Amino acid sequence: AAGQGRGGAVSTEQVARKSALRSVCAAVRSGSWDEVNASLSGDGMRWGRGEWRAMVQAASQVSDWRGATWLLDAMAERGLAADAPAYGHTLVACARAGELDAPMRLLEELAEANVAPELRPMNQLIAAAGKAGRWKLSLYILKKMPALGVAPSTISFNSALSALARAGRWEEAMELLASMTAEHAPPDVISYTTTVAACQKGGAATQVLEVLRQMNESSTTAVSPNAVTFTAAVTALADAGRWREALRTYDAMPPEVERSEAVLHAAVVAAARGGQWRRAARMMGVDPGGRGEAAAEGGEVTL
Repeated sequence: AAGQGRGGAVSTEQVARKSALRSVCAAVRSGSWDEVNASLSGDGMRWGRGEWRAMVQAASQVSDWRGATWLLDAMAERGLAADAPAYGHTLVACARAGELDAPMRLLEELAEANVAPELRPMNQLIAAAGKAGRWKLSLYILKKMPALGVAPSTISFNSALSALARAGRWEEAMELLASMTAEHAPPDVISYTTTVAACQKGGAATQVLEVLRQMNESSTTAVSPNAVTFTAAVTALADAGRWREALRTYDAMPPEVERSEAVLHAAVVAAARGGQWRRAARMMGVDPGGRGEAAAEGGEVTL
């Protein structure tokens, strides 16, 4: 085949190679593995690492973790070691498919090869474990990251905090939040808000107030409580029967924080649980001194 011309023209061989790669990747995405295997087994084309990586990425795009791992194994059989991006695409495929056992073997392979995984796939694995209710696995992956050669980011911690919030593991969430600065992953408003959500689900109302205190005393506006934070906090306090503190928390919302429908509803519920029907009515836009007063006093306010 002709080489590249003076003007940078692509050779006939390069055109044919790119066309063949597109065909293989399309076959991978469509699940036509007989066609893929035939293309890889042929004598006419020797694929480079970058081309194999593109095939693995194609499998990842359709969440085909089995196909992605098969391609990694096929690379190894041909004496071509997969790199961090190829492993990364495979880990992403696993995360997207909710497959959480295969990644453990892949991480062991990376450790044995002394290859550090990429950050994004690790974050997605942590999040996938949390969505599956496997909060212990989320923490395991997070804590294993430094040993694998990749430093967890604030997003990594937030993904693990989300897993803990789903499970109501407020003690672990508080500990993880407290460790973030030392791990060079400064907490942001999502970190704090997710911890509040963990406390809410775990019934730890006192700790909710502690997290709000930390946010209000922070020297950076990046952790200022937002509407989601206040919604979780007011709900947690109301659920614990601490309706006065719930309403005080609602009243303490800074004017720049939008009083969303969710936080308003939480405050109305808190007022109703404390028997504060007039206030509940006012927050709902009902005038307790007018025609709506009898309804409010009679407990007919719809919550």
